[in-house]
Amino acid sequence: MRLKKNIFVWDTLLAGRFDSTHPSRTLCRLFADQRGKVFGAVALFVIKQSPASLMPFAVGMIIDALTPLRDDSFRRILWIAGGYLLLLAQNPLLHTVFARIMSGLLRHMQFNLRSALVERLQQLAMTFHEEKQSSALQTKILRDVDAIDGLCRYLFLNGLNGLLVIIYVTVIALVRQPILALYFLLTVPAGILLLKLFDRRFREQYKALRIETEQMNARVGEMLLMLPVTRAHGLEEQETRSVRTVFQRLRERGLQVDTLTELFASSSWFTFIVFQLACLVFSAWLVTRHRISVGDAVMFNTYFGMLIGAVQQALGVFPALAQGRDAIRSLGEILEAPQVEDFTGKPAAPFPLRGEITFENVSFQYPSGREVALKNISLRIAPGETVAFVGESGAGKSTLVNLAMGFRLPTSGCVRLDGHDLQALDLRTYRRQIGVVPQATILFNGSLRENVTYGLENVSDMSLWKILAEANLAEFVRGLPQQLDTPLGENGTRLSGGQRQRLAIARALIRDPRVILLDEATSALDTESERLVQEALVRLTNGRTTLIVAHRFSTIRQAHRIVFLQGGQIVETGTQTELMARDGHFTRLARLQSFSTVG
Repeated sequence: MRLKKNIFVWDTLLAGRFDSTHPSRTLCRLFADQRGKVFGAVALFVIKQSPASLMPFAVGMIIDALTPLRDDSFRRILWIAGGYLLLLAQNPLLHTVFARIMSGLLRHMQFNLRSALVERLQQLAMTFHEEKQSSALQTKILRDVDAIDGLCRYLFLNGLNGLLVIIYVTVIALVRQPILALYFLLTVPAGILLLKLFDRRFREQYKALRIETEQMNARVGEMLLMLPVTRAHGLEEQETRSVRTVFQRLRERGLQVDTLTELFASSSWFTFIVFQLACLVFSAWLVTRHRISVGDAVMFNTYFGMLIGAVQQALGVFPALAQGRDAIRSLGEILEAPQVEDFTGKPAAPFPLRGEITFENVSFQYPSGREVALKNISLRIAPGETVAFVGESGAGKSTLVNLAMGFRLPTSGCVRLDGHDLQALDLRTYRRQIGVVPQATILFNGSLRENVTYGLENVSDMSLWKILAEANLAEFVRGLPQQLDTPLGENGTRLSGGQRQRLAIARALIRDPRVILLDEATSALDTESERLVQEALVRLTNGRTTLIVAHRFSTIRQAHRIVFLQGGQIVETGTQTELMARDGHFTRLARLQSFSTVG
């Protein structure tokens, strides 16, 4: 059995390219490995779009061929139409090729971004994930990447078309009538002025909309998670009102964004229609002065209409640009987060582990500034020893186990594994030799086989059935309609608490770990389920270094040693018999909680 290999996208493709403080630069860098295809797509767009850009020029030539009407006028018109038809014939094929290349570029960018985000989330320390809501992170992977994709599509289509028309119109006007070309160019400063007027407001509104959307997704996720509690306490109306309040805030923010976008669009439309009317009057005046022909006047006015449409298209990119820039800044919260577990250049953990874990004067304080969670902990856990950590809530039991896993780093002191400082090792190679059975078993919506063998390849049915038997789960699985391939439902909702815990034990057993971490694996179980789980735990911990976070004393009967924590310090240590004989902290807690399983 071996672990599946990972594909690292961030390190190979996006590292050094993503800078949330310069969104426009980052947008260009996202396609850095596809420059040839980008230039090819632009070239195809210029060629395939040329018939639309040259239509006013052809119309102007036809009008000039008819004014004045001559014997060869119709022949000239046929030549013009024939040439234009040849130019038009390439469009269907080249447009299809362009669309194919453009779609490939955008899909590639989406793939790279989402892959980099997922990889980065896997690399970030658990402290990062504790500070962020999973629904908000999901919004970044889905909605923000879609916003960047939407912006790129707009730039490739509307933005590129607008720029092409501006170039065509400017060049033709400079060749045919330089005065009108200068007049046309006045539209550019007008567009820039409009951008300046709306820039700050767009950035502020789209940032606020993105935050409201993340909060809505997080609140909906919380509501779905709390459904059993809500229904159990008859709080449906209160929960509905609470969620509707979040929807209301999002609706109001979305209305503000939509209003601003339409105000911007109508302002640009009004400005450029005034310019077009002035152009019509000016070109008519030039005809009366015999400076240009009627055909030229029609051509220039048509081109000016196209120019206005092109500038409006370019300006239409701006709201999408504001949203895309904010999306890039949002993704920076993941891709540029500093809490990264960096194992570059660090040696692998010993394989196989002996399983000796040593805490040397370890203290830990949470970054939020709360009181110290652990103070000067010194403890050696021998290979194969089972140690249970007992104490009241907040005593530091779970923090100590998280330090042993490397999920947290000590504020002072050192945690050693087989004599090696954990901070100096590639913790991934250590964690692959760990088995974890949490209090709340985490399952995904797959088959029982997939949940047990998660992350492993080439696990035979024979090996799997053997593991299930050791976890006291084989008989139950044989009674399922599809046995190993039975779907478990979202988060294993089709299993009882005891079955879920035994499945977690099977998941740990199949990895043949050297170190076991148990976080109260028998809480809230009935007597029979607890018995089955306890038997499975005995098989799991046999000969392996085991750390147990214990709330119920029934889980520590097999412990070689018990460590009693209070206020982040070790106050008692010894076997269960020794601690009960001392009549100290452990005994008082046992009596207070009336643990009938003690003694």
